[in-house]
Amino acid sequence: MWRWLSEALAVAAKDLRTEFRTRVALNSLGLFALTVLAAVSYTVGPYRISAEDRPFLLAVLLWIIVFFAALAGLDRSFVKEEESHTAPLLRLAASPHAVWFGKLIYNLCLIYALMAILVPLYCILMGYKIVLLQSFVITLVLGGYTLAVVTTIIAAIIARAMTRGALFSVLSLPLLLPLMIFLIQGTTGASEGTTETVTNTVRAVLSMGGIMTIVSAVLFPVVWND
Repeated sequence: MWRWLSEALAVAAKDLRTEFRTRVALNSLGLFALTVLAAVSYTVGPYRISAEDRPFLLAVLLWIIVFFAALAGLDRSFVKEEESHTAPLLRLAASPHAVWFGKLIYNLCLIYALMAILVPLYCILMGYKIVLLQSFVITLVLGGYTLAVVTTIIAAIIARAMTRGALFSVLSLPLLLPLMIFLIQGTTGASEGTTETVTNTVRAVLSMGGIMTIVSAVLFPVVWND
């Protein structure tokens, strides 16, 4: 158990060190998110939406920015191993599940870093008021985890494909669309103060995250060693 965990942490640390040197994924995530946020805040703004529509529409815009920023930057977790020809060495150095968990930790760090900067800035620029702050944070954490789980296994599947960018989006969107709907509902409930809506969302996202974790853990060794 400890050996497996140390291998996973070593994989995640390697990816994070590489990312801080090259900043490819960070630039893709950050530039896309900040550019869209600037465009949305300038064209829509906090006062061009009626008060009754604001909780729902602002939740939709928030998660659209987060999801498409993730699609722009989280596809390289396995692609860079194939491009740098380090994948065979990684197969020898760590077990498949340790590689999967390490890549998942790496993607989680990226998506949580994005949320930590983007969400407060979005709420300030768009005047988005959250009534149930704790429920909102829980929704963000669970949504970020499920988003990272889905994108990690999809990135592993498309790593050797020729048209990686288009294939990543095509395979990810059918899985991420239900997640986006749940998160929009939960975020709207947190903004309106509807506890029941947030509770249902947390249960749905937690169930989806658990299912995708189990499926990914079972499927990854086949994908990785193929």
